[in-house]
Amino acid sequence: MKAIISIESVASNLVTTLWTPIFVGIFVAVVVYALWPRNKTLFDTAARMPLRED
Repeated sequence: MKAIISIESVASNLVTTLWTPIFVGIFVAVVVYALWPRNKTLFDTAARMPLRED
């Protein structure tokens, strides 16, 4: 039973120490991309797309 607990502990420590900063970094990159001033016109055009009649 001790082996299972230690494997779960190692897996849990790996997830918290490795994946959490990676996902935080990805989240920050997406937010920076979405709020970058150069992308405003692209997002405004995409937002108006459903309302446009062809």
